[in-house]
Amino acid sequence: MATAHQHTHEEHGHANDHTEQRHHDEDWHDGAFVQQWLARTKAREAERRRHFVALRAFIPKYPDQELRYLNLGTGPGNLDVVLLEHFPGANAIVLDTSLAMLNAARKELAAFGDRVEYARADLSTADWLGTVAGPFDFVISARTIHNLSEPRRIRELYREIRGLTGHGGTFLNLDYVRPAKAELAHLGGWVTRDSEARFVGTSHDVTLLPGTLQEHLGWLGEAGFNTVEVYWKEMDLALISGINGHLHMPWDHGDDPVRGHDHGHAH
Repeated sequence: MATAHQHTHEEHGHANDHTEQRHHDEDWHDGAFVQQWLARTKAREAERRRHFVALRAFIPKYPDQELRYLNLGTGPGNLDVVLLEHFPGANAIVLDTSLAMLNAARKELAAFGDRVEYARADLSTADWLGTVAGPFDFVISARTIHNLSEPRRIRELYREIRGLTGHGGTFLNLDYVRPAKAELAHLGGWVTRDSEARFVGTSHDVTLLPGTLQEHLGWLGEAGFNTVEVYWKEMDLALISGINGHLHMPWDHGDDPVRGHDHGHAH
């Protein structure tokens, strides 16, 4: 499922998109800075939505089925719009450490009313667990967890997430991963030479990311997820998954996988 890289790295760290939180010139608790960031991201709306829809595609639920999910790093709520519009039976808890981003999310998600709960917490310690209560059918995160920087803390977080999922519960993590070898980082710039391919090079040092794809999959296994997989990848951006128990498909509840479902979705 590997395709080429088509994004830049000006993203919000523990929300869907504010990735450089720890950089000295970025303050995600500053309302003015957040508003500037939101304005800049307008130019990447189509690209970001494509990534969010790719994540949504790997949620094996029919739109009218009920599901409960937790978003670790909601940012302005764009990913949640993609999910809640498609799954009218979904309810969400959206979490972020930035009050400014949560305020933006409240505006973006206001139409969904009490289907959405908001939580403010910092993922850098296990204290965040006190703000939510499982189990969840899905825990999702987009361009957030790599900002923890320390592999040890990421491994701890994966165990904490595993504890919030019930049997068949799934963790979907869309995030940046370090190349398996540093020499591969050069491809991020090289692929832009072929204009017809429409690849966009990276504007960050991918060798500084806290884990390779293989390492992240290993950490998910260590956390107790029975099945770990990479569903989708574009250079350093990957969608990885951990499943607690075994995968639950819609036809586990009586649908015929051959005849399909009235909604016309291929499952």
